[in-house]
Amino acid sequence: MAKMKRKRVASNKSKGQGHKLVWFTLIIILIPVVIVGYVLLTSIGGQNHPVEGSRFSKTDLDPAITDDNISSLESALSNIENVDKVSVNLLSATLRVHIDLVDSATDDVASAAIDSAYNIVNEQLPIDTYFTNKDGSKMYDLEIDSYNYLIDDTHTADGWTYLKLTKTGASSGPITDNMTAAKDAELSNQLKAASEQIQQNSANAQNEEDGQ
Repeated sequence: MAKMKRKRVASNKSKGQGHKLVWFTLIIILIPVVIVGYVLLTSIGGQNHPVEGSRFSKTDLDPAITDDNISSLESALSNIENVDKVSVNLLSATLRVHIDLVDSATDDVASAAIDSAYNIVNEQLPIDTYFTNKDGSKMYDLEIDSYNYLIDDTHTADGWTYLKLTKTGASSGPITDNMTAAKDAELSNQLKAASEQIQQNSANAQNEEDGQ
């Protein structure tokens, strides 16, 4: 009598566990994919928008400098002697005063103008109130530029005059720098001489090469 072979019937339980394992694996794989995709999409969407924030708290910059203050300053600064044009702007908590003097202005004229401008600012916006940090709060910085012109095709560096006054909220007083004069004249002369020597050596080498 022939023996009958038993057919193995797949367990429904085993099939169910297999499906669960597949779905679980897919979910594990999709989680990082979704996260990375979200980060990329948000990054692309925010490329044309600046990152907004502030380094100042609610107690800083009090009292505030207003548009009326800036207009009043521009009007008063325009009366300084030898001034051709004046502009005042407030950017990043720094009040910037630009004094464009007549082209013939010298260092002495620029220095007198910058001192007058500082005094006018102090009269309308007291330095101790607006440009000096208080206990636990930050205040504005002040920059005053005084110059006769900006270098271009018709204005050379030979007669250029440019002074810059800086008063930060953390400093005890203003500092004025001559932007057209080297602080270390000896080092500046050495660098100029070295540069001229390099240019001369390069020209000599080029002449020797052309003569061969």
